[in-house]
Amino acid sequence: MKKNLMILSILLICGLLCFGCAAKTTEIKTISVDVVYPFSEDYSISFKNGIELAAKEINEQGGILNQNITINYNDDGNNTNTAVEVATMIGGNKNFPIVIGHRSTDDVLKVAGIYSQHNKILFAPIIASSKVNLTGNEAVYLCAPSENSMAREMVQSLAAQGISKVAIVHSASNTYGKDYLQSFEEYAHAAGIEIVDAVSYAPNIDYFSSYVKKWDSLGAQAIVSACVGNDIATLNNYLAQTGNTRPIFASYDIEIEPYPIPQSIKSLTQVTSYFNNTATTGPEAAFIQAYQNAYGQNPDLSAAQAYMSLHLAADAANKAQNLDAQTIRKAIAENSFETLYGSLNFNKRILNGIDVFQKIYVNDQLVPKDNPTGGGQ
Repeated sequence: MKKNLMILSILLICGLLCFGCAAKTTEIKTISVDVVYPFSEDYSISFKNGIELAAKEINEQGGILNQNITINYNDDGNNTNTAVEVATMIGGNKNFPIVIGHRSTDDVLKVAGIYSQHNKILFAPIIASSKVNLTGNEAVYLCAPSENSMAREMVQSLAAQGISKVAIVHSASNTYGKDYLQSFEEYAHAAGIEIVDAVSYAPNIDYFSSYVKKWDSLGAQAIVSACVGNDIATLNNYLAQTGNTRPIFASYDIEIEPYPIPQSIKSLTQVTSYFNNTATTGPEAAFIQAYQNAYGQNPDLSAAQAYMSLHLAADAANKAQNLDAQTIRKAIAENSFETLYGSLNFNKRILNGIDVFQKIYVNDQLVPKDNPTGGGQ
């Protein structure tokens, strides 16, 4: 009897051990991916939607190295001090080595050294500064056309429309605005376009009115805006109040947030952009359809960039076949990637191959200038 009880006990213990082994082998591991953005702001909704759609697709396609991903959302408030705090916190964790974010050029350049120190890679989906290639910013990969590409396209569009004299308004303290202005000046000079005035200070409508009179006397045919943030809304308001009739050429920042644009100047506004929200064929159209199916609305540029950046990060790690940051860097440098913009590759940590073009307002939506079909329909 004792012998039978002993045998039964041994069998029971072995069974429990085997059950534990089976449970362990079927356990699904996950990888946490850090994403940083001003998620407390209303305009971040489309960015978050793009991330969530990409995460869902990545998991359906096998995840990263056969592991499902989860998203760790970090809010930097579009504030440099907070961005530094968030980057320092992220640097100390053991999550996925590629971080997606931040919103501001100055924030990205400020935190680059922090990520580099912690052997992290930062995919910057929104900014357009070629300064990421300077010494000290080695952690940053630019996932958008540079300000150089945007300025070149704008100058070409101005020249094609017969505009030879322009006035520029830019944001003085913003790195992107200053760099955009510098690139624009170089291309404008080569194209024979004269910059009759360049200003960065507009404290009130009276002061701005004096600028307008000056532009009248100097023969400015168009206004070029390299403004960001609140400066965009201020400029639009002042232009409406002064009865502006000149065409306005704005940089892509006007697409990232729903800045108020008075109806009187909407028809005058052109925006240099790169996401074709009216695509009906190809990978952009597939993304638009997937986004519409998921959220019941059309995606914007922020959603597209968030979506692409997370897919890029997953593809880079899968091509590297491990989660070592240096091996992933090598995979990024040596491979091209299929994206919603087609096949792209990184050239010195700047994504190369995204077409840049002009958009105009049609029925309150920005759509490609030569294909105004109504916004993703």
